[in-house]
Amino acid sequence: MLQWPVFVLTIILLGYLAVKKPLWLVPSLAVAVALEISINWYPNLGFLEKILGEVSLTRLTSIVLILAAFSRVFFSEEMRKKLRAVLKDPLTLVLLAFIILGGISVVYSANFGNTVTETIRLLILFAVFISAALLMDKERALLPFKAVHIMALLLALVSFYEGITGNLIWQGDKLLVEQTLRVNATFVDPNIFARYIILGVASNFVLQIYTRERSHKMIYMACLAVLLAELVLTGSRGGFLTLLAILIATLIFLPNKKAVLWVLGLGALCGAIVIFLRPEIWERMLTITKGFAYSSEQRLYLWKAAIAIFKDHPLIGTGLGTFETVFKQSYFDLMNIPGGATRSHTTILTIASELGAVGLTVLTAIWAAILYRLAKLFSLGHDYLGMFQEQNQYFAGTGYVLWAATVFISSQAEGRFFEDPIFWLSCAMLVVLKLSRKYRLELD
Repeated sequence: MLQWPVFVLTIILLGYLAVKKPLWLVPSLAVAVALEISINWYPNLGFLEKILGEVSLTRLTSIVLILAAFSRVFFSEEMRKKLRAVLKDPLTLVLLAFIILGGISVVYSANFGNTVTETIRLLILFAVFISAALLMDKERALLPFKAVHIMALLLALVSFYEGITGNLIWQGDKLLVEQTLRVNATFVDPNIFARYIILGVASNFVLQIYTRERSHKMIYMACLAVLLAELVLTGSRGGFLTLLAILIATLIFLPNKKAVLWVLGLGALCGAIVIFLRPEIWERMLTITKGFAYSSEQRLYLWKAAIAIFKDHPLIGTGLGTFETVFKQSYFDLMNIPGGATRSHTTILTIASELGAVGLTVLTAIWAAILYRLAKLFSLGHDYLGMFQEQNQYFAGTGYVLWAATVFISSQAEGRFFEDPIFWLSCAMLVVLKLSRKYRLELD
């Protein structure tokens, strides 16, 4: 009964930001991603939901963000110049190449409707990427980090409530009920919640570097303890492996080695406390040593299916968004669990089966463009000591690369990579950090 009033109120608030504070729509999107529970707040919009998916705060914020950016392109010559610069960026071009490849796959797709739908969704996310790049400027590059860090900390209240009481505030219809209680806060999946917490950890590392006061650094260290306790409560094996990879990358690319060691120490302490209170989590974590195939027979047959599809269609695959269709039509005999999953949960294998070697090549090009951008930002500091300058953008750039890596690594166990707005936001900020100061616009 309250869904329509909440929907209208959301539109009014987002509309205000679009008119008065458009730049703030970008960090707002980073916050909205954490509120998957919002699909319960809004009414069913019928046909639009078949194309865009369920109405959520993320999707509403994305749409308003696009409208805010492109309406300014129409009226502002300066914004049109910035748009041309964004469109010429190599990272933009390789991202667009992936979408074009997906669109072309309509010609041979095993499921025409799914391919069209997935292509439209990617185009919308590409528009989000362009819009974020248009509205943001490098002087505000830390805003998304602050937004995610604060939101991840606020979700600790829900996480600890769920962990202590054993009551989940929300469990989506598609989420399997497991023997081990895994907190998911406002997310439908504990694994995606774990991903968001790791984004908060990466944000913490970056914000610490830009902080000069020792007292503030100590507060950030304390925040890390909270984030790590949340991560343990999710019981996400993929989350722990992703965090380990991000910590290694942080040791390589960022100078705050002490913060990483602090995380390792805190992680051990928080993990010991949580495991003492919830020993079943430790039993779940131990299955990592036996591999994901052991911990999930569903993953094993999905991997086999994806590899089989790739072998049968090695060059261009079966079409964007067709894995489930092809699996059910030709490889269903691989399923050894009645009522098991039919959608791929591994990004690389999904792309390999749907878009073949060409798709994997474009994916490689995307990561090459991201890492090349990071190398360029590093070179701007001239040398390692030069990176400690107040206005150096390398640290922010590294943070966004860590964000993109977090989404990519965790998607090998969960599946959402290109579908996650955080990836597109990360790429947008990498483009922004490269743009000349002449494109700075007064949008706040």
